Amino acid sequence: MSGFTWKTATDLPTASEVSWLWEGYIARGTVSILGGPAGAGKSTLVAALEVAVAAGVEFLEAPTLQGEVWHLDYDTDARLQGPWYAKTAAGLGVGAEALGRIRYLEPSDPSQGLDLNRLDELERSVLVQPPALLVVDAWTSAFFYADSKKAEHVAEVMGRLRQIAARGPAVLILDHTPKPVQGLTALERGVAGSFYKLGGARSAYLLQRVAPKLTGGKDVLRLDCLKNNLGPMGEPVGIARHFEGDSLRFELVDLPEEESARSPVLSRALRAVREVLSEGPLLREELIRKVAERANASERTTTQALKQLRAAGEVEARETSGRGSPVVYTLRFALNAEKADKQGTDLAQTPLHYPLHSALNQPDPAPSPNLEAEPEGWEVEV
Repeated sequence: MSGFTWKTATDLPTASEVSWLWEGYIARGTVSILGGPAGAGKSTLVAALEVAVAAGVEFLEAPTLQGEVWHLDYDTDARLQGPWYAKTAAGLGVGAEALGRIRYLEPSDPSQGLDLNRLDELERSVLVQPPALLVVDAWTSAFFYADSKKAEHVAEVMGRLRQIAARGPAVLILDHTPKPVQGLTALERGVAGSFYKLGGARSAYLLQRVAPKLTGGKDVLRLDCLKNNLGPMGEPVGIARHFEGDSLRFELVDLPEEESARSPVLSRALRAVREVLSEGPLLREELIRKVAERANASERTTTQALKQLRAAGEVEARETSGRGSPVVYTLRFALNAEKADKQGTDLAQTPLHYPLHSALNQPDPAPSPNLEAEPEGWEVEV
């Protein structure tokens, strides 16, 4: 059969070798997502990570792989993002040499978004000189033309981003969270359009601020792992921000007891149900077994998760013919950042502006020492 490379299982790798950009969190050659409500601190945390990668120093007690960083900013502008680099560099104790490895790309016309033509240009630029880390800030402003209620739109964008990541860099997308609904918190709902975005990402995290009343007035963030295909998901992480004059420093701290005890098993069960059902419909017994394997959740917890997801319109249950009328559960894309598509067109086969065509089929450009292949229409600042 044409179009495939045939191998036997004996020819496949016997162990997974992960090239971590930020050990335990983000791997090179993969797409990751960092979501969170507006004002949660995503821009400051990512700025610090970018500086740490550029300098090759530890970040939050985990090693980073040194390399160049590209930051595509469709969400703010240089006047807002720029100061965070200087402040976090001071907090990390690194100098201007590291900042010189961060290339800030500000679109000359943000209203165009990071469309498919621009993604092709970006991939060709990465072919010339791949950065270690490529940050896209943020999904809603860069890919506004992709309807997150339509599977094909999101899948096509994620596919393009995976192609770019396959060239070497770790691609990190900043994203926003939908509003809590039907008793589901921001953590339990994940990122907007999470079924398709999370399906295309290798790791995904959610950042939230901890209520100051629980921290004695300290500025503490909570980082939850929504997905990690390459490492353990782990427990929520507490991160304190310290603004000290012209510097901004981050450190790991214990979360308040109230935060640590906030239904972690139910949250894991909700994520596991979504992940398991994203692979296809399942009978109740099989679903409960697989969720137990992935989330170490009891049948009672899984039942509670299913009840919440059905109330939110994310999971559908139907009886089938046969002895005992077994129930089959199906994942459906219902609630997004706003609401479900009541006309049932949320899974419509609606392509983007033009059919998918792979930049991989285009000839590789000749390397250029002065990076002449940078995408047109972007103002690049070093």
